[in-house]
Amino acid sequence: MGWWPSGFTFKRKTWPALISGGLAFSLYLRSLAPGVLSYDFAEFQYLPARLGLPHPNGFPFYMLLGWLWSRFPADNLALWMNLLSAVTGAITVAVFSLLLKELTGRNDIALAGSFFLALMPSFRFYSSGAERYTLLMLLFLASFLEGLRWDRMGQFRALILSSLFMGLALATHPAAFPALPFWFFYVAFSRPRQFFSRSSLLAGIAFFLPLTLYLYVPWRWVALARYPLIPELGVSEAIYRGLTFAWYRPELSPRLVWEYIFGLGNYSFGFIRGGWKEALLSLGSIKHFLFTEFPLPLWPLAFVGSLWLLMRQPKLWLSLTGIASFDLLFTVYVRLGKPEAYLFPAFGVFALWLSLGLGAFAKAWEKLWFPKAMAWGLMVLLLWGFYLSAIPATTIHRFSGIESWWREVLSYPLENGSALMAHWGDLAPFWYFQQAENLRPDLLGLYPPESNIASRWLSGGKALYLAGPTHGFDPDFPAGFKLMPWGKLLRILPPEFNPSCPEGLTPASEISGWPVKIKGWRFSKNKKLLELCWEASESFPASLHLSVRVLSSTGSPIYQKEEPLLPSWYPYPEVRAGEKGLFMAYLELPEGVPPGNYKVELALFALKGENWEPIGLSPYSLGEISPVHPLIWRAKGDRVLLLRPQAGPFRVVAFRTSEKPVRPGDPVRLEIVWEAVESPEADYLVAFRMRDIKGVVKVSKPQPLSPDFPTARWSKGEKFRVIYGLQAPRRLSGRAFWVEPVILSPEGEEKWKGLRFHAGPFFVRARHHLRELPKGAIPVGIRFGEIAELAGYILEEGRDLKLILYWRVLGETENSYKVFTHLVNETGQIVTQHDSIPSEGAHPTNIWVKGEIIEDPHTLRGDLPPGKYTILVGLYDPITMERLKVDAPDNAFPLVAIEK
Repeated sequence: MGWWPSGFTFKRKTWPALISGGLAFSLYLRSLAPGVLSYDFAEFQYLPARLGLPHPNGFPFYMLLGWLWSRFPADNLALWMNLLSAVTGAITVAVFSLLLKELTGRNDIALAGSFFLALMPSFRFYSSGAERYTLLMLLFLASFLEGLRWDRMGQFRALILSSLFMGLALATHPAAFPALPFWFFYVAFSRPRQFFSRSSLLAGIAFFLPLTLYLYVPWRWVALARYPLIPELGVSEAIYRGLTFAWYRPELSPRLVWEYIFGLGNYSFGFIRGGWKEALLSLGSIKHFLFTEFPLPLWPLAFVGSLWLLMRQPKLWLSLTGIASFDLLFTVYVRLGKPEAYLFPAFGVFALWLSLGLGAFAKAWEKLWFPKAMAWGLMVLLLWGFYLSAIPATTIHRFSGIESWWREVLSYPLENGSALMAHWGDLAPFWYFQQAENLRPDLLGLYPPESNIASRWLSGGKALYLAGPTHGFDPDFPAGFKLMPWGKLLRILPPEFNPSCPEGLTPASEISGWPVKIKGWRFSKNKKLLELCWEASESFPASLHLSVRVLSSTGSPIYQKEEPLLPSWYPYPEVRAGEKGLFMAYLELPEGVPPGNYKVELALFALKGENWEPIGLSPYSLGEISPVHPLIWRAKGDRVLLLRPQAGPFRVVAFRTSEKPVRPGDPVRLEIVWEAVESPEADYLVAFRMRDIKGVVKVSKPQPLSPDFPTARWSKGEKFRVIYGLQAPRRLSGRAFWVEPVILSPEGEEKWKGLRFHAGPFFVRARHHLRELPKGAIPVGIRFGEIAELAGYILEEGRDLKLILYWRVLGETENSYKVFTHLVNETGQIVTQHDSIPSEGAHPTNIWVKGEIIEDPHTLRGDLPPGKYTILVGLYDPITMERLKVDAPDNAFPLVAIEK
């Protein structure tokens, strides 16, 4: 057996550990972050590979282990480093299972109980991205596993291994510090005569040897001295390239290195000198974390497990309870940013108690002569409930979008040698792309976002951009500079600077109804990066969004992207008239789109409540774009079919659907990758049958199978992506439906049967349908075309006129009409008005269902001069401006007269 931990041999019946570790790994693999993250996660995705100096205290064992791990060839370093956490997390679960087997002697409890740790929300979270905490937990548990074997068998090998693991834990993270005195108490007083003998000298060496890994800090400190100082700032370039922490100085100072490694010592001494009293009073601040990790119904089971351990292993119970208590108090006292991670030792002890309580329950069950299968069934139900309760708290995808955000920003035409300024955690993904993928190595990342740093950098005549919120570092920051929106960034300029649009832009015409003027535009970066230079013609809120749509020649959308007009950290609530900005959007057209010219149009939206309200009467046509990438049919997100259904010369290779739930009648998107098995030689049509579990609910009208590249031009073996805009069935509410394409001949006949392909599911949200007028509504009963009847209204007069219209749906339409409400004076002049899609955008007319009543509120300004006024109501098509017919002049019905 040698020096290998005895728990890892098959002689000890380790199959529960292998199964639990394997299952945990498969679970962590499914939730593994697919790429670049932010803050500490991003830092540990690239720094180990570069042997950098992370934030204190350096974490040398993790850094060196990560460096070895990064030596394996991997196309995606971020994903590979995330995998390290999943691997160490799974091994930790296996070691926890071995510890349970050692304590209970039961394989079933060793297997079942290990999942209290495996499913723990914070443990799952930190097993999904590059971090040190699963490695720390592994070393902590391995140390106590070998300590238990030392206690039972007195083998010096176990004592040496326990000491080695504890030393490595301290070299991994200072959060191991609270466990140190209690671990020493346990191993020292389990066998005091043997421990305090000369033979234990090897154990001392095993403990202190890993601590020499902290020599990593001065070693890398000296190596980083080769990076020059930045003239404007007098700071090492290594800091602003993300290779070391802000404490770094080019000279090797023992005092600085000591503070870097033992910075937490101030916390420790403060805690010992009386900080524990303050922590006792603040314990309630972490109860949320305790109940999130372990729901309240599990606590009685943990109490039973704690008593079980106290009766059989009092020294171990005392040691573990001391660790949990000290860890709780110390975490409260320190008040660092990730308390759930610093509480890992306490959570591990609680999971152990739960597992031992489960063992006590199983043993009592067997004594009562109940079937074992029933006990296992209850265990499975308990663990399944624990798993379901943990799901909402375990996702790491709250960092989703970071990678695509930074890739787009780094595609901007930023000046060579310029700098990005933000909090260091927001800059960590940027440094990953520099250090791991060599993207824009000429840029620097400056932090923290403070005025003095920005002023000194700008004094050198170099460009500077704000790439994230200031996080309160410098409240006066915005006042000292001119901040110009620059895509997803803010350009930081001297206050006297008058910015202008970049050169080479194509002038644009004025857009009716927009508070911004488009001064110029262009497509760059292989016609994928759209640049729009704008100027505010009037003040507007900083929350406006711009929608960029790419349309085929037939008007069908093939791509759409919504972006804020300004970054979220723009410091003012509105943009003043005359301010300029640059909007940039990276357009990734779906691969496989047929060749040709595609129109680009813009639409401006404002957020009103929970709904988006378009600004202006119609979208603005900007220009044309052509796909420049090769026709590669497969793209990320496609569902590729192994058995490819075929009808005639066409075969379905892959498809993609809208994933978000929609309302009844809302548009849904279906992309199908077709392959020509043979040359079609005719322009075929396609229709779509929409089915739910009860059968066909709707059949769409026939349309060209490929509107922008007719099938008659297809050649054998070619693959094309065709994007279809469909409408969810209006009468389908709260259910899912699937779409079956049906290929038709040019004459509209079903040419071939047997495609047998259903795309979906598409999910339709439930929608309440009002069938009667509410009490207090004044009946009207006036028809507007064949679509609607104004059934009634409610008018509240006050400072403003609050009008609620009630439309009874007479017939269904594919058009989305707007409602206008005009307040006119005695001469017929409009003094105020309100136009909107019905229900403030929530119920457009193209989703109305025959027979229902639509509640449609409008507010008209009420501070008017004395006189007689009339409210006119009507519906119109916002594209053609044609009004629906009503029995009234100009198709505007005089609803009610009021007098001020």
